[in-house]
Amino acid sequence: MSSETARKQTKPGDVVVVAGHHVGESERIGEILELLGDPEHQRYRVRWDEGHESIFYPSSDAVIRHKTRARKEKR
Repeated sequence: MSSETARKQTKPGDVVVVAGHHVGESERIGEILELLGDPEHQRYRVRWDEGHESIFYPSSDAVIRHKTRARKEKR
């Protein structure tokens, strides 16, 4: 799947993970709250794991983890 296809499939509730940029720096994790901009210049409003919100412009160091639906139990 191309990165363009992945961006178009991103939805609120998905998680963005950004790799640390320096040795020993941990990754940043945030929940996508809102999609902003057009598909060619997508950006997101994100609530980061430390609690603050910001506008995030994805780049090559970011991975989107798509929210999965829980399966219903069979009865």
